[in-house]
Amino acid sequence: MIHINVSLPDQVAQRYYDASEKLANYIGDPAPDAQTLMRCILAEFSADDVARHFDLALRNVTGAPMPDEAEVYVFGHEPLNAS
Repeated sequence: MIHINVSLPDQVAQRYYDASEKLANYIGDPAPDAQTLMRCILAEFSADDVARHFDLALRNVTGAPMPDEAEVYVFGHEPLNAS
């Protein structure tokens, strides 16, 4: 088994903590904690899914065209120069 540590923004982590609390209220104890919910969500992604998510995130940050919108840029009309 591989263990990784990932730093999440507080707002993202809070969603998992909120979901865990709602589950605890709904099903009672023992309810899955926030970390278990994160593991379950990550476990259902295939390698292609993970690559697709990172590709879209990088395109969004750099302003590169989205796959379905070849001429539409997220941040302006020109992609950022990588050099």
